[in-house]
Amino acid sequence: MVGGKGSRLRPITYHVPKALVPLRNRPFMGYMVDFLKGGGLDGVVLSLGYLPDPIQEYFAGRPDLEGFSLDYAMEDRPLGTAGGIKNAGAYLDGEPLVVVNGDILTGVDLGRLVQDHRESGALATVTLTSVEDPTAYGLVEVDSEMKVRRFLEKPAYDEVTTNLVNAGIYVLEPEVLEMIPAYREVSIEREVFPELQSRGKLRAHVSSAYWRDVGTPRSYLAASNDVLSGAVGAGEGFEYLYVEPSARVGKDVRILPPVCVGAGCEIGDGATIGGRASLGEGCRVGAGAQVEGSILMQGAEVENGAVVRSSIIGPGARIGQDAIVRGLSVLGAGCVVGEGNVLDQGLRVNPGVVLQPRSLTF
Repeated sequence: MVGGKGSRLRPITYHVPKALVPLRNRPFMGYMVDFLKGGGLDGVVLSLGYLPDPIQEYFAGRPDLEGFSLDYAMEDRPLGTAGGIKNAGAYLDGEPLVVVNGDILTGVDLGRLVQDHRESGALATVTLTSVEDPTAYGLVEVDSEMKVRRFLEKPAYDEVTTNLVNAGIYVLEPEVLEMIPAYREVSIEREVFPELQSRGKLRAHVSSAYWRDVGTPRSYLAASNDVLSGAVGAGEGFEYLYVEPSARVGKDVRILPPVCVGAGCEIGDGATIGGRASLGEGCRVGAGAQVEGSILMQGAEVENGAVVRSSIIGPGARIGQDAIVRGLSVLGAGCVVGEGNVLDQGLRVNPGVVLQPRSLTF
């Protein structure tokens, strides 16, 4: 399910689909496909809507997908989580299917999930995971037989009866598709699952594996940290500190892992690339600049003496000399922060916006 607009990650997602935001300089969708292949699936159908072309271009001619089918189900208008599944029906083979939300980074044992579903006799199995703050999510109560008992939508503190939330990973029998009306927007969480629950045909699979929704700036930065640290998605040959050989690193540069520096990057004399930083292809960090706990996407520039901390810098954006960007700020593609400005407290700057030198302080 990768058709959404990624509105919580704007302004990044005005130009970059959420499915392709980089984690350790690899598009998120690459980790998702590895997850599906590792779970024993033989193919994937991507439900596309918003910015479909970059996603299709990413997968075009991928040799590592040989023997793994890849199809695209296009939506000409939003169809919701169930409507999108129904729209993909033409590419399915009548067997049980796995559905995954397109913003979930996880280490769930997919093979075990499918096996548990087959043994349960349920029409649908929903994966649940525990969270520290149950009031921030819709919760799912289960009984002693792992049947879903009821759903609680973001309860007040004194109404919390469980800390289990919907992890956005489901196994469905083909009969579930027959319950979904065609050609209209339908929510699987609000319309289909409650009906299955009332019939006793909705089961839960509780997992303690790694799980994170990458759909907000805070969770996206946290996921980047986890991937940089090897907590999830660490493939063969993983390196805690990785600098592409083509990157040019000046004198007296401090690089504090975990860090990933992409091809063609330039890092000036005396700069600091702090832990949990990821620099995309062709980024430039000037002399004495500091980049810490942040994501710089392809072609981003941080000029001499500038500071970027705990923020997300979009493709081709530029941070002027001695400017400061911090506190979960998010800069869209091609925007410019002029010399000496200070951006803080989650400020978001839309693509192409130019903040004149020393003109604004937030």
